[in-house]
Amino acid sequence: MIPPNVFESILMQLPGLTPHYTKDPLFPDMVSAMLVAALIAIAMNFGMALLRKRTTDMNKMNRVMKETNEWRKQYTDAIRKRDKARVEELKKKQGSVNKMTMEMQQQQMRPMLIYMMPSLMIWIFVFPAVFGQTTALSPIQIPWITCSEENVQLDQEIDTDGTPKGACSVPGELFLWGWFLITSFAFSGIISKVTKTNMPSLTGN
Repeated sequence: MIPPNVFESILMQLPGLTPHYTKDPLFPDMVSAMLVAALIAIAMNFGMALLRKRTTDMNKMNRVMKETNEWRKQYTDAIRKRDKARVEELKKKQGSVNKMTMEMQQQQMRPMLIYMMPSLMIWIFVFPAVFGQTTALSPIQIPWITCSEENVQLDQEIDTDGTPKGACSVPGELFLWGWFLITSFAFSGIISKVTKTNMPSLTGN
């Protein structure tokens, strides 16, 4: 997992783009913050799926992946059997296979690029001001996603204005981005099936 401070360190290089987490969130209790943040994460995931469906030819992508996987299967089988004639024959098709794979990857990237900028702006200017830095509480500590004991010790030091320096008050609190990540992963499969936007597998599984 990528630690949350990595994102902030990158954003701090751009003036005005550093997230400012509120100490007085709109949803002060963990239960409401957790539920509202989860609903927003699910809605954003659903929106991304609809965008992918609108900008990507899913039938063509599945067809390309089926042909690509079949070529790889035959090529691997020919190498395993040391069938030089078959290997050379399949190598002649490698250029067209690579071209089809590249086209598929470009189609996959298109909705992501469209989605990225508005999503980034929301993450910088809206979510930190609404939820604060922590949103939920986990029964187990997950490195980089939950507050550790060290985070708590550092954050509970009193700042010059008489308030704690950070948001972590107990070990196991989930950072805002971590809760969004967990919720998105948990529902992405269901949303893909509902919207029929399951991404093809490179292995054909």
